[in-house]
Amino acid sequence: MNKINHLAVWILVAVYFLIGWGWYAIFGEMWLNYHARTMTDIERTHKFSAYLTAIIASIFINYALAWLIGRVKAASAVAGLKVALICWFAFLFVEYTTISVFSAFETNPWPLIFIDMGRPFVGFAVSGLVLGAWRRPTA
Repeated sequence: MNKINHLAVWILVAVYFLIGWGWYAIFGEMWLNYHARTMTDIERTHKFSAYLTAIIASIFINYALAWLIGRVKAASAVAGLKVALICWFAFLFVEYTTISVFSAFETNPWPLIFIDMGRPFVGFAVSGLVLGAWRRPTA
């Protein structure tokens, strides 16, 4: 953990949350339409526990990326971006897409998959760029 830039991670936790807010501000109406819901239908789901879960997930994601980027010695923004997007593709997109396409209980159309996976794509990309570029100062 001594190679992790903790300040960068905590700033990215806030940025990751803001990306989600912005993403669904742009694509929220389309997302609701694909789910055949209205804003009124989901207002009750905006509980403190949901936001707390999102913040905790962001902490884990950014610390894991920071650790991995340090471990593979990705010493530039582009190298950090590559590591982060490989993680996004291998661990999020492929698994989510497989579940969405093959599950008998999920019937998500491709545009909905791209909306749902676009937010973490942007989040991982920003985190990878920042963590790759903003290295912890060495003493």
